Amino acid sequence: MLGSVLKTARRAKGMTQQEVADSAGIHVRTYQNYESNKRCPTLDVAARLSDILGVDVRDLAQRQSRSA
Repeated sequence: MLGSVLKTARRAKGMTQQEVADSAGIHVRTYQNYESNKRCPTLDVAARLSDILGVDVRDLAQRQSRSA
């Protein structure tokens, strides 16, 4: 699922949820909801997360559509 991809990538980068949220310009609670699969990011936010975490945005989009 999308949340596990985000969490794995974030941990691999050695970043906190707060650091990722700040870098993406979103509230930390919003990011936490992405990691726990309670919410899905918009394409714009997914692109920002992709850049920050070094994950291909297409991979994020595919996992998001599979988990929907």
